[in-house]
Amino acid sequence: MTGTNQTLDEKNHHLLVSSERMTISIIIPSLNEGEYIHKTLKHLISLPGDFEIIVVDGGSKDQTARMVKEFGMVKLISSEMGRGIQMNHGAKISKGEILLFLHADTFLPHNAYPSILGFMQNKKNVGGSFYLKLDKDHLLLNLYSWCSKLSVEFFTYGDHGIFVRKTVFEQIGGYKKIPFMEDVEIQKRLRKIGRFKKLGSAVTSSARRFKKEGTTKQFFADLLLILLFNLGVSPVKLKKFYKDHC
Repeated sequence: MTGTNQTLDEKNHHLLVSSERMTISIIIPSLNEGEYIHKTLKHLISLPGDFEIIVVDGGSKDQTARMVKEFGMVKLISSEMGRGIQMNHGAKISKGEILLFLHADTFLPHNAYPSILGFMQNKKNVGGSFYLKLDKDHLLLNLYSWCSKLSVEFFTYGDHGIFVRKTVFEQIGGYKKIPFMEDVEIQKRLRKIGRFKKLGSAVTSSARRFKKEGTTKQFFADLLLILLFNLGVSPVKLKKFYKDHC
């Protein structure tokens, strides 16, 4: 099938075959993610593409490590706790030309590999992310999902599946050693040296924070925190008002 009748999957397959093939290292920071990590890894290994999967655990006390070890092809390493620290640790041992940072409760789209590969063929493109869908139907969350399609740092966060060329990641020194907003901060530096774009596919992530804290309350709390960060408030201070998943 060719021309306008060609399906998206066929186009992605053609891209997968015809483009320069690169390995994507998927780096997942974890801390007490036993409820989610097994499903996420099972989904990842079912995806087409040349992936390396690295789980960087920050000292889980639950069944996270045991569940990861069930997947022989997944690398499990330990690190000091802290999402940015853990992701930097995973990046250091990674072998892929592209680094993809993924939350432990987030599913990549089926076309993740060809979508990233196609975008990164252009050497001017330093990285990007997907947009976000949450597993709860709510007016505010649907609005949030729509806003996440905008390719701006204000609406792009770590649970969107941020990816970056490894050479660029090393060039800028990786994630800053800050306890919060490391995903927004790194974009500020990436966008200064090259093109960072939101792709047209969505990751699907758990709405557990919204379910636990209350959707409306958490939505406006998140909005306020990102506003304060962009106004220059220290991420150390802001972290006090943001609860970890575990």
